Amino acid sequence: MNKIASIIIATVFAIIVLGGLAALIGGGLLGAIAFIIGIPVAFPMSTSIVILFFAVVIVRTMIEKRRERREMRAFLRDGDDN
Repeated sequence: MNKIASIIIATVFAIIVLGGLAALIGGGLLGAIAFIIGIPVAFPMSTSIVILFFAVVIVRTMIEKRRERREMRAFLRDGDDN
């Protein structure tokens, strides 16, 4: 009876382990497929976000430089009157 019980326990354990292995492999394959499919979708979005960020930084820098020049001209113009 012990031999039959140990064979049944070993069989059940082997099925559980193989099921877990299949789930890991299947999940890994699904993850890899989702990653490969997601790259073309995510890449343009991330690229456009980076380009938009740098465009905002460049525009803000240009506006700040214009403001500084305007303030400097106003300061020099007011300084000549004294």
